[in-house]
Amino acid sequence: MVAAEVCLSTIVAVCQTYEGRDKLVRFFQFGSRAVMGSTARRVGSFSGKVNDDARTLMVNLAGARRAFRWGRELPVLLSLQQTFKLPDLADQALDFLQKTSLLMFFFIDHVGWLIQTFQENRRGLKTIQLGLKYLVVSSVIAVVSGARKLRRSLVSANHATIQERTSERNKNLFTIIRNGLLALQVAHLSRWWETSDVLVGTLGMVTSIMDIAVVWPQRMPVAAKAQIAQREQTSSSGASEDSAKSKVVPSEEVDRGSSKMRKVLQSERDGKL
Repeated sequence: MVAAEVCLSTIVAVCQTYEGRDKLVRFFQFGSRAVMGSTARRVGSFSGKVNDDARTLMVNLAGARRAFRWGRELPVLLSLQQTFKLPDLADQALDFLQKTSLLMFFFIDHVGWLIQTFQENRRGLKTIQLGLKYLVVSSVIAVVSGARKLRRSLVSANHATIQERTSERNKNLFTIIRNGLLALQVAHLSRWWETSDVLVGTLGMVTSIMDIAVVWPQRMPVAAKAQIAQREQTSSSGASEDSAKSKVVPSEEVDRGSSKMRKVLQSERDGKL
């Protein structure tokens, strides 16, 4: 499948999904962080105003995303039962730790949002930073799990074709890179390992684009379109034949009725004669 072209209908289709809207907002949130970092040490009234506006936009977008994050833990919670169906014990342990640390992040993040909303903003920020540490752990475990899957896909011959092996390898590489960049960003946000707002903002925009690419619509190949068109044409021709037959049947019945009537009239004439 090939990615659909960039047009208004495709963008609307992406925005109809939660992930598409969330990552689009996240792109501008981390873009604001990059602008804030690049203007932090600049001297001048214009740079100071740009820095303040970027900070305000970043904080408001982060709060909006946090408010709509309620319920994101439910799919992770329901997928825990699939963890114990994995064939390898090490994979089970990694998947369980990755999901439980992610659930801890969601829970602490909700508590921090409630504290920010109803009590003190600084206390809520510290709680949110604590939850982000669990997200760092979850991302690092996801990188390790992705590396194990990548190594397994390279050495095993379970996939019959080269195309399937390449697809599996690209998928695992995508997971490793995405989660590795995410761990670096969140480590800075949680104040666990601070780097640079410019670097983190830029990496945040990159990972947001990567997440949008996951929900980006796929363009149907020409051969598949031709098959669908042929199938529709066949079904429409079959329907037209059925309708034609249904129109023929009443006329045949009328002919039978008229022939019967002629026979009756002929018998009456013969009787009179």
